[in-house]
Amino acid sequence: MEYLKGIPDILYKYRDWKDEYHKKVITENELFLASRQRFNDPFDSSIPYRYNDAELTPDNIFLKLREIEKKLYPHLSESQIINRCYEIQKTDRFTSGEYWKDGYDEYLTAVDARFGILSLTTKRDNLLMWSHYSNSHKGYCIGFDKEILFELLEGTLKRIDYTREMPFIPMFDESGIGANTILFAKSSEWEYEDEYRITKHFAADTVHKFPNEAVKEIILGLKLTEDEKDEILNIARSKYSHAKFYEATMNLSEFKLDIIPIL
Repeated sequence: MEYLKGIPDILYKYRDWKDEYHKKVITENELFLASRQRFNDPFDSSIPYRYNDAELTPDNIFLKLREIEKKLYPHLSESQIINRCYEIQKTDRFTSGEYWKDGYDEYLTAVDARFGILSLTTKRDNLLMWSHYSNSHKGYCIGFDKEILFELLEGTLKRIDYTREMPFIPMFDESGIGANTILFAKSSEWEYEDEYRITKHFAADTVHKFPNEAVKEIILGLKLTEDEKDEILNIARSKYSHAKFYEATMNLSEFKLDIIPIL
């Protein structure tokens, strides 16, 4: 599949075995597409809808205002729209940078309601991710087939763009670049996660069932008890017999995890 070229074949999700909802990934084949407000990074999918100063020419501002006003007030005549645009342009909201602040809360509410997001990673041995997303190594990591997930969710799958500067949005955007810029940009401080995510329209806070064959790997956390390991393996082997099973162990020479096959 050409669209997925360059994306690793298996993408991983860290889960906490003590969380009943996290258990359902294995027990009920359930994936949860979260809304923006559930993320631990307050900037995630919350970037202001700002335009580059170089684009804020008087002509561009007028055209953008006309575009916005026609969407907001389709019942108005062209002359009424033009008059409104002139009046708004006199306030200097765009040149002062205030244009995005007025509707910022409403904009975030719209993002919350519209987009469901599934965060995944290429890494199955990351110490910080095991700590943050798997209850300090007391959970598991599950590897999914990228093609099956993509076909199932019918969303947008791509890698996060890690950056030190907040990106700007094109003023005239017919291709949806603006929304993707906001949903797929994060601070470079998160780059260690190497996140790929799937976003789906009108799917915020929804559950989706995946087929058994979507599961390719299951890795057991370092601090799971033996009983918990047995519990997970008994469930997983009965449902995902085609998958490969591993456990995380401490490497005693370096600060890293070894991922050991379970036979």
